[in-house]
Amino acid sequence: MYDEQVFRVSCFVARVLKLFVIALFLFGVWNSLWAKPLRIEITGSKLSGVPFAVTNFTESHDLDISDIVRQDLQNSGQFQLKSRENVDDHEYWRAIGADILVQGNILQTDMDDFDVSFQLIDLYKKTNPVILSYVFSKQQKKKFRALAHHISDLVFEKTTGVKGFFSTHIAYITVEHTKNHTIHTLTVSDTDGENDIALLSAQYPLMSPSWSPDGKKIVFVSFKDNRASIKTIDIASGAIDNVTNFPGINGAPKWSPDGSKLALVLSKDGAPKIYTLDLATKKLDRLTHGGAIDTEPFWHPSGKSLVFTSNRSGRPQIYQVGLEDQNVTKITYEGDYNSTPSITPDGRNLLMLHRNENGNFNIAVQDLTSGRLRKLTNAQADESPTLAPNGMMVLYGARESQNNILSAVTLDGKFNMRLPVQDANVKEPAWSPFSH
Repeated sequence: MYDEQVFRVSCFVARVLKLFVIALFLFGVWNSLWAKPLRIEITGSKLSGVPFAVTNFTESHDLDISDIVRQDLQNSGQFQLKSRENVDDHEYWRAIGADILVQGNILQTDMDDFDVSFQLIDLYKKTNPVILSYVFSKQQKKKFRALAHHISDLVFEKTTGVKGFFSTHIAYITVEHTKNHTIHTLTVSDTDGENDIALLSAQYPLMSPSWSPDGKKIVFVSFKDNRASIKTIDIASGAIDNVTNFPGINGAPKWSPDGSKLALVLSKDGAPKIYTLDLATKKLDRLTHGGAIDTEPFWHPSGKSLVFTSNRSGRPQIYQVGLEDQNVTKITYEGDYNSTPSITPDGRNLLMLHRNENGNFNIAVQDLTSGRLRKLTNAQADESPTLAPNGMMVLYGARESQNNILSAVTLDGKFNMRLPVQDANVKEPAWSPFSH
């Protein structure tokens, strides 16, 4: 059995692979409770970002959208909530330091339909202070949460110039350990942990979820019958398709940016190596060679190369391989352990799991032009970093006491929050792409 976490457990990979597999299986059966929603708690902020306020859309709390918009913007790390007061006076908001104000209204037009409107106001513009205005007609109450996230996206993009991620989703794995068996569950939810849905539950490990570029499917690793295989699941229908089932390792699948291929790790020809699979023709191409263990592929945004983790230099480091020439280049040098690579959508930064001088595993980011590396977290055992589709926030696994939770940090490291599940553990997060 195998998983892409191999380099997080041991840097001696060839002769201790069997020991690693045992450790990995134990990793996969942490106690947890199934399909409980995540809850966001802000754990650190350096008080940066745009000062803002949101007035109540309606006096009826069960209809109000404002609290969700407040939470979205505040939890992005790019905004500072000045107050939750429901005051329409612009002078009041300017006096307490707000730069922008979101004002909205909800009007019932039929038994089940509502018109929702909002305005984004620049409090320091003397003429034409309304910089964004929308009316959403015939909205149903059950869709208010999704609408609130959409409003947050609009405000975020207008204010920062970067697309908001509040309408995207996250996938993660939970494990329920009972007296008689262990249940592994692949779950998806909104980015704030709400609307969680269990896509698949099984009495065998499920690992390595990764979204398709259109957000309609998730590819993952299954260990049904104690044998690794790669599968996809359709989020709408729940239909599962088999992708690979070769002898040995089938792991670490990642969809190409255009959705036509998967990068994956196979050991069918010996040591684990990086392959690509054309999903239409089923053609396999092997990209890496030699006796080292190569794992954790991630596509460059251009789709022309992959970054991956390898022990070919003796210790786990990150390399890049071109799809056409198959030339391999080492791209990390600081520290003796760097793994789990991903690249920001603009292609400028490399995200990774980095072991520091104290032996702690932290999330770090490296500027691909200058080579400068910055740590984003300071705990002892972080893991599985995954980027928001706009590249501004990182979701990752963290160890807290005896529990495994999800945490998040902005790419500049100035804002941190945790997304715990009460009395549960959760691991291997994967952030969805933007909705299409």
